[in-house]
Amino acid sequence: MSRSNNIQLVTKDSVKIFTTIFKELDSKSHLLLREATIPIDIIDDDKRHYLYLPESCLKNLMEVLSRNVENHQLGVLFWRLCKDTYIPSFIERLTVGGDLKSTLDEFSNLLISDSTNAKVYLQEKGDTWWLVREKSGIDEPWFKFAEIFSVIFMCELLRNLTSHEWAPSRIGIRCDNDSDFVALPALKSVQFFTERPVTAIEIPKAFIYKKVNLIQKQRTHNISNKPVNIKNICFVEQFKMAISPYLPVGKLPIKLAAEILRMNVRTLQRKLKNEGVVYQVLIEEMCFELITRDIVETTKPITIIATQYGYSDAGHFSRAFKRIYGVSPIQYRKNNNLARNHV
Repeated sequence: MSRSNNIQLVTKDSVKIFTTIFKELDSKSHLLLREATIPIDIIDDDKRHYLYLPESCLKNLMEVLSRNVENHQLGVLFWRLCKDTYIPSFIERLTVGGDLKSTLDEFSNLLISDSTNAKVYLQEKGDTWWLVREKSGIDEPWFKFAEIFSVIFMCELLRNLTSHEWAPSRIGIRCDNDSDFVALPALKSVQFFTERPVTAIEIPKAFIYKKVNLIQKQRTHNISNKPVNIKNICFVEQFKMAISPYLPVGKLPIKLAAEILRMNVRTLQRKLKNEGVVYQVLIEEMCFELITRDIVETTKPITIIATQYGYSDAGHFSRAFKRIYGVSPIQYRKNNNLARNHV
């Protein structure tokens, strides 16, 4: 497992789209979600208030899929996912009008808002243009499958934006073997160049300034919240956004949090310490933010809420709650309900 010194984030909705593949694999979907360290409640719309997950979820998901699905079948699943769901979700967010170049520039900016580690851009080289994707991790088990998905996605996006006038002819890939790529749907006649420094799809110059006529369809999945700019947030905020989805099972041991983030425990401790934060204190604060929300916004018994967040002893939970908020959980619920009733 690779380790990173930074936390890369992706939107919950991006991960959720991929989990639809698991539903097609049979009743093992929940086990596969757990194996990929993806919160199982992601398949339930609007039940949780989080926007982002660590990018490690997608990396784990690719590895899990590679162990459970034949490569040719995975290519077909990726193609259907792009065509039916992922591309329509991006098309719906693009501005209507403009040429292909400006539309792809806008797409690149949208991708950045969905992932802190996304880098897709246009590059002119000689008499042609290329849609380029940069991604580290070529030696990792998930990389080939992520590149397969990206090639399918970029090709289908270009077909869509050009009303299917464009067709792929030359594609550069970072992998050292193109056998899994030439077998992909609608890419059998493409010339692939292996071991390239980036993944790149050729776009002849004749297309680059053509007007794009977007045909926008109703989205096939729900977006519960609008993503925020996540490129320049501090490490502690990155950590909170990445780990919050996992806290309803209780306070995570630091070893488990580090595993979820594909990060060394000492590195995680050091980076938190650099911003004046102790892991145990931060995790408790984050848990109690969710606990107080449940106390105020639901009618769950206090004992059930305490058990949900890992407190087997009600007395211990009450003492911890009173230490932080100055009142018991029952009094906190009563005070906040009174305040809401008088608004």
